[in-house]
Amino acid sequence: MPSRRSVLTAGTLVALSGCAALSPASARLAGVRLTNTGSATRTFEFTVTVDSETMYEETHTVRAAEDGATVELDDTLPDRQGKITIATAIAGTDISEETTFDDNNCYDVIVEYTADNVVHWQSGRSDCDAFQ
Repeated sequence: MPSRRSVLTAGTLVALSGCAALSPASARLAGVRLTNTGSATRTFEFTVTVDSETMYEETHTVRAAEDGATVELDDTLPDRQGKITIATAIAGTDISEETTFDDNNCYDVIVEYTADNVVHWQSGRSDCDAFQ
């Protein structure tokens, strides 16, 4: 016969897993800025996946830092909510980064290439209008 503790523990786990299943992730992207702090022009291969479906996959050429090194992706991003994964690779290198957002926040992301790395800097808020 199972102990009272094992029954309570199992019941708690079932209750908690049921709550998680009822509220799936609904993250959203407000905007993405690609930034090149390196000394040469680079091509960013940028992908957005929402709930395991590729919604955006483009390459963007970003000039070197001294030439105005940013590209804004605000209006071209998918407006779909869910579990969002962003992936960035720098063409012609082994440099890449992947970040997943699986909560209910809205994210503004800066993708920064430095001479030997790519980093996803993000700011999350509950309201996408706060980024506008």
